[in-house]
Amino acid sequence: MNRTHRFGGFTTAALLALSSLTVVTGCATVSVSTSENGSRDAGAASESHSNRLTKSTRSSLARLDSPVAAVLDELGDDAKAFHAHVVTLSNPFFEGRAPGSRGVESAAEYIEFYLNDMGLEPAFEALAVAADGSEVLIPSYRQTFTVPGDVQVNEAAFTWRAPDGGGFLTAETDFDPVPFTGSGEVSGDVVFVGYAIESGPDDYTSFEGDPDLTGKIAMMYRFEPMNEDGKSQWSTRGRWSNRAGLTPKIRSVTDRGAVGVIFVNPPGADDPRVGELMSIRDSRFGGQGDVPVVMLSQEAAERMVGAAGASLKSLRTAADKASHGAIELDGVTATVAIDIERLEIATDNVGGILPGKGALRNSYVVIGAHYDHVGYGEYGTRAPGRLHPGADDNASGTAGILVAAQKLSAMYKALPEDADARSIIFVGFTAEEMGLLGSRHFVDEPPVALSQITAMLNMDMIGRVRDDSIEVLGVGTGKELESILNKEMKNSGLKAKLSMLPGGRSDHASFSDEGVPALAFFSGLHEDYHAPGDVASKVSHKGAVKVVNFVSAVAYDIATTPGGVTFVEEEKDEEPSQGPRMASMSVRLGIAPGNYADDQPGVAVGGVSEGTSAAKAGLKEGDRIIKWNGEELLDIGGMMRQLATHKPGDVARLVVVRDGQEMTIDVTLQAREGAN
Repeated sequence: MNRTHRFGGFTTAALLALSSLTVVTGCATVSVSTSENGSRDAGAASESHSNRLTKSTRSSLARLDSPVAAVLDELGDDAKAFHAHVVTLSNPFFEGRAPGSRGVESAAEYIEFYLNDMGLEPAFEALAVAADGSEVLIPSYRQTFTVPGDVQVNEAAFTWRAPDGGGFLTAETDFDPVPFTGSGEVSGDVVFVGYAIESGPDDYTSFEGDPDLTGKIAMMYRFEPMNEDGKSQWSTRGRWSNRAGLTPKIRSVTDRGAVGVIFVNPPGADDPRVGELMSIRDSRFGGQGDVPVVMLSQEAAERMVGAAGASLKSLRTAADKASHGAIELDGVTATVAIDIERLEIATDNVGGILPGKGALRNSYVVIGAHYDHVGYGEYGTRAPGRLHPGADDNASGTAGILVAAQKLSAMYKALPEDADARSIIFVGFTAEEMGLLGSRHFVDEPPVALSQITAMLNMDMIGRVRDDSIEVLGVGTGKELESILNKEMKNSGLKAKLSMLPGGRSDHASFSDEGVPALAFFSGLHEDYHAPGDVASKVSHKGAVKVVNFVSAVAYDIATTPGGVTFVEEEKDEEPSQGPRMASMSVRLGIAPGNYADDQPGVAVGGVSEGTSAAKAGLKEGDRIIKWNGEELLDIGGMMRQLATHKPGDVARLVVVRDGQEMTIDVTLQAREGAN
């Protein structure tokens, strides 16, 4: 097979194809530029300015006028290997490594190649067909499972009838299923319910008299009551208030018995989306509603209401003016048939085992990192449609497990024959960005009993080490972990902020949730988190290798200590600290939390993204948010829960500590992905 040649060649090509390479050493930054024909400009610069160069500068330039690997020589072999892995995995060839893409499969092949090349044993088993046709289990580096994929529309049909009209509507032109739809075929009278708002200012309601909608198909407007300019009557700052949310509208009519829902953009609304059809085809997730829900074009809706002697304009006037009940569209009926199928994507955890020795051989340490990312911004990002390379998140952690595997393999070879050492499983998890799905599958179907795993070490975003500082979460999950970390930190060259709490944002949480002591190593958030700017040239190789060395030393200590690590149950609050996931929110604040391992109450602001709600309100790096609309804000989970309660246009009153002084800042929350 030519797999070795393929990946070896690709790594070299990826390095030499760089038009410019920035190596961040932690002490200095050295840039190497190449011209379009591949020649290096450093040599030419050296010749033209040789009369002004010192001897040391000439020496440096001479060293630069050599293969790229030479630039990394002074950082050592580990840094060169780490750099090669990060540059390769974050190359556009890998398409941002989203599950279901060709790129994530290529990344899995890449990891498997190196685990095999280092002589690690396959961590899993897979079904294969023997010569006699029977199924047998064989060793495999892959643990294959499925995750939710795109939503496929198998059927979308809409027919309406009226005494003087009717007809079939065309999917994707006249109507389309929306992300909140369910599957099914329904028929019923069409009834207009305005903006379908339960209650608003001045006792406004769209359901005066509490109408019974049993068996009806409810037609409703998007947004909320508007003024003559098409702007919200209820939101003085921002576009719409939180009453414009779509999910409560659907619930308000289905709770009254409606069997289907029709959305229409109100005419004259001051919103860029009024000319567009909302569509489930634009969402990777959805199709889990209870009833069919579609959006009609204004043209198709005008024909329907016109058959009942009304118009979209007259209906909007009634809904804008005051409270009202359900408005019958006399004689108008509709039949809606929607069949939505959620496709499944096959994807793989990739793992190899470094066998242990002696009496501890059947006990294990897991060193893991997720290798997937968000592709072209399919989810969890503010830049949908653009390539997200994911160099720090998490090509850096993936590179970390490969370098750690090489280091620990050499350390194990040096052990005496009669030594006792635990086996180490190195695993690249997939689908972390979709909700820790890979690591959760691993603990649900572990290759060894969970009781045999004494600890798990996770590397997620270790590539932006600043001032030799990192965060280590989950220290409190194991009785012996703090002393081990403090011991190894002395020789690591790092300053580690230790947090007793595990947090729930990466794959270590899947293990600690199942009673396995688990640590997460993390170099901090930054403005390129889940953004197209997370590229390899911004990764600190020197700092990242210090983290890998630290993780390797901690793993070696745990692996060779007879007693292992004792799990400590976390004391749970009544309300979980993790809070809602980003995908459930319609607004975005626009900060990067400064320190996930910070044990002080509140949320430290580590960075503010340009043009966001936070930036426009004047939040600054170094601020600490301690209250949100009068409520104490204890941690990032609390902030996530607050964000989940808001809609675009809401004003959140924050109390912020800046330079030791408390101040109040009003923040007008902007839409995250236009969820109204």
